[in-house]
Parts: sequence; structure tokens; C-alpha cells
Amino acid sequence: MKSNRSIERCLLLFQKFRVNTCPTVSELARLTELPRATVMRFLLTLEGEGYVRREHERWRLTAKVLEIGFAALESANISELVQSSISTLADQFAGTANIGERFEDRVIIIARAVARSDIRHFLVENLRVGSTLAQDSALCRALSIEAPRQYTSRLYEHANQLSLAVPMPSVRGRALSLGIATSRNGLATEQQQLDAVAILKSEASRIGRIIDLDPIS
Repeated sequence: MKSNRSIERCLLLFQKFRVNTCPTVSELARLTELPRATVMRFLLTLEGEGYVRREHERWRLTAKVLEIGFAALESANISELVQSSISTLADQFAGTANIGERFEDRVIIIARAVARSDIRHFLVENLRVGSTLAQDSALCRALSIEAPRQYTSRLYEHANQLSLAVPMPSVRGRALSLGIATSRNGLATEQQQLDAVAILKSEASRIGRIIDLDPIS
């Protein structure tokens, strides 16, 4: 099937706002490797539709783009119940909890929760829903696990942080994983880590069933 070049270029333009959140036309042209006139034409169209706004020589995405993001989360079945579940996990381990989905050769965070600041014991990375993690992350490597008893881990020595992740049951052909990150001191022994993995596996199964449900209209 022949692809639509205009749509591809427009999506590429959106993606580059993650690299530079307030670019000029020239900066976007350089990032996208598109002619400046082409970039300007797309920006004017997006401005007319309310998705970008001009601030002197620079451009910003508007809040209207969130409509697309919220629609994506609804399509992914990330409900309040799912979010509540990972928030409980984050508080339980005094760190963060994430659900990841395979994205090309990486993993993209589709749900994230951070423990309350009064119980958190380490500096939280600047990650959010929509952030992608590399292949060597625990959350990404968990996507390739087949044996039900396995899990992945990664220690970040510089931050004294340990990440654990397990695969989630197949949800309509989607590859999902559930992971936590917490202070290494909180999971210092092998038994503590195995206990945490057992909790993760139980939650992964339960949350997977929730995500697999048809959304209530």
C-alpha cells in the first residue's frame, strides 16, 4: 500500500517537538531534514487547526494535542483502576512503577506512577508517559521473556537504584511489561528481590486482565 507522504511528514514534525519544545522554523527544518517552506506550510495548517501556536519566531504545541494523547491512552485501556494499581505499587516500594509496551526495538511507557515524596528514597528520573526506554532497560528486556518464572533487573550504581520488571500476559497480541524502580537498599537481599518479583507477577496478571477488558462506553 502506498504511504501518504504528507501525513508522514506531519507526524515527523510532531515527533521533533520532543527534541526541541519551542523551535524556530529553521530548527524544525534541520531536525526533520525537510525544506523550510514545507515545514512552514505544515505549521500554518496545524496553527489553523489549533494544534500549534506561534510565539514571535518560535512555535509551541498547544493543549489541543492532549486530545490525541488521551485518545491513545483510552485505546490502550489505561483506566483509573490501572493507574490506581500502579500507584499502590509505587508507594509499596517507595519508588516508581511503570507499564511499558513494545515500540519498535524499545519500550514506551504507557502508564507511570511515582511514590509520595515523603516515602520516596531516591531521585526520580525525568520520565513520563510517552517516554521511551532503551533495549538494556529492565522494562524493555522483560518484553522478550517467555518462561513464566523469569524476570529482569538492572542496577544503576550511580543512583543506587534497582529496577525489576516482569512480562504481562498477552493482551490482544500486545507486548506489555510491568516494572518498578526503587532504592537498592530497599531490596538489598536476594529474598527481598524475589518477594518483590512475586508481587509484580501477581499484579501483572491482575492488571493485564483489566487492560484486556473492553472499555465501558
